Amino acid sequence: MLAMAGLKDRLLAVWDKPHAKKLRRVVHHVVRGAKKFAIGSGNAAWVVGTTMLVMVMPLVFEIDREQQLIEYEGGMAPPPIVMK
Repeated sequence: MLAMAGLKDRLLAVWDKPHAKKLRRVVHHVVRGAKKFAIGSGNAAWVVGTTMLVMVMPLVFEIDREQQLIEYEGGMAPPPIVMK
C-alpha cells in the first residue's frame, strides 16, 4: 500500500507541470475529434443505407422484373408471377 501512496504523490507532482497540462489538452482534443469522427461516420452510413433502400432497391426490382419478362418472351422460363 505504501508503494501506491508514493506513486500517487509522484503523479500529483507531475500533473501540474506545464508540459503535462499541454499534453492533457492535446489528448483531450484528439479524443474529442475521434468521437466527432465516429459519430459523423455513423450518420453518413445511415444516409447511405437509407438512400440505397429508397433509390437503388426499386431499380434492382425493376431490372429483375424486366429480365423475367425477357426470359418469358424467349420461351426459356415459365411465366413470371406478377403481383399487382
